[in-house]
Formats: sequence, structure tokens, C-alpha cells
Amino acid sequence: RQIIRLNSIPENEWQYAAASGGITNTHDVALVAAQGAGIKNYLTGLSVANANATATEVVVKDGSTVIWRMYLAANAPIQSIKFVTPLQSSANSALNVACITTGTQTYINAQGYKAP
Repeated sequence: RQIIRLNSIPENEWQYAAASGGITNTHDVALVAAQGAGIKNYLTGLSVANANATATEVVVKDGSTVIWRMYLAANAPIQSIKFVTPLQSSANSALNVACITTGTQTYINAQGYKAP
């Protein structure tokens, strides 16, 4: 019986779960580390929520270069984003996430895969 999966085989998939307490500063957080020469990281889905009265912007970065941005209102409930065309990193580069404002309590969960 043939089984078909979107994008990748299970062995190449990755996921990131929010840290307890969420992101509260502007430091980069690695969703997934660099995978080695010739291998890119692909982001297929993201969920974000802000449990604080401070609004922020959330950015996804290819290493240090912003490749996606969204505004996240104060006390924003969970929003799920599906990237039909996955966001991709450069080869051998981490996918990072960061908040632009300190003092938020931003929870981010993500999933994707690695491939050439």
C-alpha cells in the first residue's frame, strides 16, 4: 500500500514547541538549527499567541535575515498560520524567530522539514 505525505518523509520533519513562559525579549530563538552543507529548513506551519498586554511584531528569520513578519496584538489568542508554499532557509542556515518588542509573553510553535 502506497502512502503519500506532503513535502517530506517523517524522518526529515522537525517541530518546535514554545518554551515555558513564552518569549519575553528580542533575542533570536532557533526554531530549527542549521542542517549542514546543502540542506535547507522549510517552515510549513506556525502557531502564535500573546498572553501579555504588550503588542509586538513576530519575525521569522533565515539566519539573521527577516523573511516573514506579522503583527501580534496584545492578549492575542492562538493564531495558526499554514504556509502552503513553505518558507525556506538558505542551505546550512538556522530558521529563527524573534519578537520586536520586549515585555511580551509570546508563545510560538512550529513545524516543517529539511531537504536540499
